[in-house]
Amino acid sequence: MKQVGARALAFCEHPPAKPRIALIFGADPGLVSTSGDMLSQNWLPGADPLNLVKLGDDDLRRDPQLLADELVARSLLGGERLVRVRAEKDASSKLMLEILADIDKGVLTPEAFWIVEAGELNKSNKLRVGFEDSQSAMALQLFADDEATIADLVTKRFAAAGVAIEPEALTTFVSDLPGDRRLALSELEKLELYAVGLGRAVAPGDIALLASAEQPRGADDAADAAILGDAPAATLSVNRYLDAGGSAISALRTLHFRLLRVSDAVSSGAGTGARLRPPVFDREWPAFSRALRDWPAPAIHRAFTRLYEAEKQCKQAGAPSDAILRQLIHRVAMRTL
Repeated sequence: MKQVGARALAFCEHPPAKPRIALIFGADPGLVSTSGDMLSQNWLPGADPLNLVKLGDDDLRRDPQLLADELVARSLLGGERLVRVRAEKDASSKLMLEILADIDKGVLTPEAFWIVEAGELNKSNKLRVGFEDSQSAMALQLFADDEATIADLVTKRFAAAGVAIEPEALTTFVSDLPGDRRLALSELEKLELYAVGLGRAVAPGDIALLASAEQPRGADDAADAAILGDAPAATLSVNRYLDAGGSAISALRTLHFRLLRVSDAVSSGAGTGARLRPPVFDREWPAFSRALRDWPAPAIHRAFTRLYEAEKQCKQAGAPSDAILRQLIHRVAMRTL
């Protein structure tokens, strides 16, 4: 069984009694992780931490019997248990599919809930196909957030907290958010803490004030610095982003989004950055307009080609995704595409 997009998120928010097994996958690891958190909390509200078991590929490699044992074990403390597996390597898929097949055939009866988290899986991926075809499990495909989704998230969070935000401030804040749900939520929490008790709606000036006091945003800053040709700043930002647990594929898509802005500016002969998306503010426009000279149409085309190649490489099993991202950011910054 499967659900995609908004319906997949709705399953995590309000899961039915059955099935008790779910595969959550998508290109944004932050969204996958936070959705796994949500489903875990809704399946086992207020669960004792000892009833929550987290496993990874290395755990399954060291002890292939461990997952099945954890699924059938009863809690010594009472209450339900939940087993959560982060699958990053294809080697784990075969084992999990064998266990799922045994569950479907009634050979194995799990006592615990079971969540599997994975990255982006194509339609022919065996793990995805196995969970979609299973009658005992749900495959939940999540799509990376766009600006409309994030704007809706911010609006709902602020409404729940009794905080207002001006439309222009909302647009500015959302356009600056990183392409990773975990990092976006972190930035949202900071703004929410600032806004509570402010006594008025959050204004664009508040967003600018908070942005100037923060460390660079990581993926956005790495992409912007690379496009501007500032290799040291690009390297520093991408390292900070990856050290914070950011996804290489999410950062590549952020770079893609920023390069689309450059392409739009070049093709339209933009004399101002206000209409670009995300907008280029007045204080940033001189540097951005100078950088456009380095980006004629052929250079932009080469950059997109390298970008697509890098994302394809990152999706291969065992690929050194972080190194691929760092190399591409450096090549963009150095104009060696």
